[in-house]
Amino acid sequence: MWIYTMPLFLVGLLTFSPQVAGAEVTIDSIELAVEVRDREPVSPLTPPAFCEQDKNGQSAIPVFDSSLGDRVFFWNRLQTSDAGVLRHTWYRNDDKGWAEAAGIELRFAKSSAYRTWSSKQIMPSLHTGDWKVEVSTAAEPDRVLCTTRFRVK
Repeated sequence: MWIYTMPLFLVGLLTFSPQVAGAEVTIDSIELAVEVRDREPVSPLTPPAFCEQDKNGQSAIPVFDSSLGDRVFFWNRLQTSDAGVLRHTWYRNDDKGWAEAAGIELRFAKSSAYRTWSSKQIMPSLHTGDWKVEVSTAAEPDRVLCTTRFRVK
């Protein structure tokens, strides 16, 4: 009995792995907002955020008014073929160019409408200017799925 159950147990572990490196991920929608409540963005920035890959030539970018709060949220809804890890990389443009300010990894499950978000604390005396967030998977960090820009005033 022991000889037969051990191999089946090992096969079960390999078959039901919670994360698959090759999960297909599609970003359905994004928002930059002042808050996320009940997994939905609250008080989205204006003009609306967009993935640069989807809106070639659109020049108006969202503006975060730091007098209204000290944190900006990047929210997205995605479709996934399997579980995995999404990466939000936050960049600030300073006098030397784009510098990484934060990298946040977010686990996701297989879903047709998975919602996730990350946030960045903003200090008006240090963080005014141009920002961007890049979305990729942890398995393929160099393959950017979405880039969105915003400005802190």
